Amino acid sequence: MQTQKRYNTLRQLTATYPLSGPTIYRMIKKGIFPPPVKIGSRSYWIADEVEAAMQALADAREG
Repeated sequence: MQTQKRYNTLRQLTATYPLSGPTIYRMIKKGIFPPPVKIGSRSYWIADEVEAAMQALADAREG
């Protein structure tokens, strides 16, 4: 059985994490944040990918 993916908008990301929109796009360009998925004309981020990227940043800081 496949689990349902959760998607976030940029507004949801900036409300959840201490990041601005431009910071998120800079992190995408550097390869340390997942790129969005286009659905129609809107961009969405897969929640599990975002959580994994944020955990990797936290782990790197501790390391």
